[in-house]
Amino acid sequence: MTFGNVKEVYKPGTLDEVDAPKDLVGWLQHHPALKTSKPEPVTVGGVKGEQLDVLVKNVSKEYFLDEECPDCLDIAPVRNENAPAILFEEGNKRKVFVLEDVKGETVMIWFAAPPEEFDEFAPEAQKVVDSVKWSGS
Repeated sequence: MTFGNVKEVYKPGTLDEVDAPKDLVGWLQHHPALKTSKPEPVTVGGVKGEQLDVLVKNVSKEYFLDEECPDCLDIAPVRNENAPAILFEEGNKRKVFVLEDVKGETVMIWFAAPPEEFDEFAPEAQKVVDSVKWSGS
């Protein structure tokens, strides 16, 4: 499970950073390397947002730019020494939550697992999402 404060995204097929769009869910839906489900409304820690399933499509390797994870699609930079970017690994199923106003910031939460493990993993991950409380500034 990962939480990311999304201020920039990578222009698809590049590592060029651009400002995150106001409609991050729409951006995910129209990303040429992603396949998404229909977004559904969700509330996480009292903040409204949308949730959707996101898969990395079988696309040309031009979209996979990370030498350390050759099957990972770079989505957005993260200003965190532990994780330099939001990466979606090809082949994993993932549930993505987009909250566009967590104290004025856009936050994306997601959990992922290989397809054969996802159904067992998802209920436990969902419990964590359901327990989120936002505090501080």
